[in-house]
Amino acid sequence: MNFMTIPNFTKEHADQILAHVNVEVIRARKFKVAVDMINASASVMDPYLFEKLGIDLIPLNNIPNGKFTHKPEPLKENLTDIENLVKESGANLGFAHDPDADRLVVINELGEVISEEYSLALAVENVLAKNPGQNVVINLSTSQMTADIAKKYGGKVFRSMIGEGHVVDAILSHRAIIGGEGNGGVIYPTINTVRDSFTTLSLILELLAERKQTVSEVVASLPKYFMKKEKLPIGKNLNDIYKNLKSNFKEAEANEQEGLRLDFPDSSWFHIRSSNTEPIIRIFGEAKEENRIVTLFEKIKSYI
Repeated sequence: MNFMTIPNFTKEHADQILAHVNVEVIRARKFKVAVDMINASASVMDPYLFEKLGIDLIPLNNIPNGKFTHKPEPLKENLTDIENLVKESGANLGFAHDPDADRLVVINELGEVISEEYSLALAVENVLAKNPGQNVVINLSTSQMTADIAKKYGGKVFRSMIGEGHVVDAILSHRAIIGGEGNGGVIYPTINTVRDSFTTLSLILELLAERKQTVSEVVASLPKYFMKKEKLPIGKNLNDIYKNLKSNFKEAEANEQEGLRLDFPDSSWFHIRSSNTEPIIRIFGEAKEENRIVTLFEKIKSYI
């Protein structure tokens, strides 16, 4: 009698990741890592992956029952427990997954959640340092930090519309080595063409291990920007708003792929578009100086 072999997808996926990172150097660091799995998908995968990486795993919310112990969005205001666990346990760093384990947030060695933008930036720093000159895809609202990293290694950056599907399409069409979105979602086609927090954390651990640095030390070596986000009710015709903004910021380069993105000569930028889920306008922007982005947003709102 023939029996069907039931595949172990958890093991297969983890083994695929392990085959593409430096397991030996990660194991040699003997990391102690706290992880918030939010009682969801990561609870199934992390134990096996971290065991293979030789990591002392300090789990939080690691029962795969779907009962979230905090709001599922992996934002700083929802991640107090994992911050405290990193501090109390003396972990080298921490991670927080979202429920379906496609987005990842990093907690540094001081027990501080760092911006979700760094998940992509750290992964790109790792991959492009070893593969200079390769293409990278990010969406229109993703930090300029990642674009600067790509430029440092001679890579070309392509920006896509917002949404994982748009990023994946652009990765494939531009044959990019890595891409993603600033919400903590990294796409590394060497492994798979979806956002994947397990691949992301493995790339980050490899970077820290190979460079023998802490999260704070690596972050300090990356370009620094101040990001601001706001949302406003839609009160006017959006095309009129975009036209008005372009006429008042003639020094900026316009990208109208989705809404309006304006890039200024000093590397500051803003992206304004309608929400896909709410009757609002979303505004994202960045500058190298905090006062610059605050002042820019004040001007933007005065023209809306």
